[in-house]
Amino acid sequence: MLEKKINNPADILQQLTDIQDLPTLPAVFMHITQLMRDSQASIKEISCVVEADQSIAMKILRLINSSFYGLSRSVHSVQQAIVLLGSNTLKNIIITASVFEALGMKGKEAGLNREAFWQHSMGCGMIARCLDGKVNGGHEEEGFISGIIHDIGKVVLDQYFHEKLMAVVRKVQKEPLTFYQAEKDLLGITHAEIGARLAEIWCLPPNLVDVIAHHHAANFDGPHARLAALIQVSDMLVRKHNVGCGGDDLVPEADPRVWPVLDLDPIKLQEWDGDIQGEIVKGKELLNLMLS
Repeated sequence: MLEKKINNPADILQQLTDIQDLPTLPAVFMHITQLMRDSQASIKEISCVVEADQSIAMKILRLINSSFYGLSRSVHSVQQAIVLLGSNTLKNIIITASVFEALGMKGKEAGLNREAFWQHSMGCGMIARCLDGKVNGGHEEEGFISGIIHDIGKVVLDQYFHEKLMAVVRKVQKEPLTFYQAEKDLLGITHAEIGARLAEIWCLPPNLVDVIAHHHAANFDGPHARLAALIQVSDMLVRKHNVGCGGDDLVPEADPRVWPVLDLDPIKLQEWDGDIQGEIVKGKELLNLMLS
């Protein structure tokens, strides 16, 4: 029996806005965002705000001391981390740690396998960071974070619209469709739009909101087209390498327009396969650090 289209897309976004127990980012994120708008804010002030949240501070130090950053010496304080990496990198790390803190590992018993979901997301982030470095894009940190958060709308569907998510899951199990295509058919709205709305509620930076909204259908005339294209290619590769689960078993083809946007010859991906697989391995280690 075929699943029937359910609900008005606008209803889902309105319900999302009205949810009282919607996950929120830790207060440290908002405080840091405000402080960084102040050109007079000192490193000590910024580090004090972060260190007040012990859970986030520990995640930041674990991340900074991992092979991900490859520092030559151990970092023992947030203040030391800011000196070595800069406040902008610290802000990006805080976004990453905050998203893990807000969404976590706990999901419904059936539906979205949260561990496989984060494996997919982390793999996408690591590949995006690697590819951006290869093409000298200058946005490795943004690529990493965008990869991690691009699918957060799926977590929202699982947590608050579980029956709708299950209808999509059943459809992709029966038909050769991507999760994204099944959402459009059944819900009239996708995890990309839902995730972008959550990112707006969270007051994430505009470039991250935009890439969440357009990682499947990039707006090539928009200001963040390159970042969206980077995530689309990275998502394709993480699926090709069967890392975690993005909701279906298909490996979609990237939009042909992504290659000129990235100034990337797709043949290069074959040459870089070893490096990409190495990033996937590092991503698994990093995920264990973030979830511990």
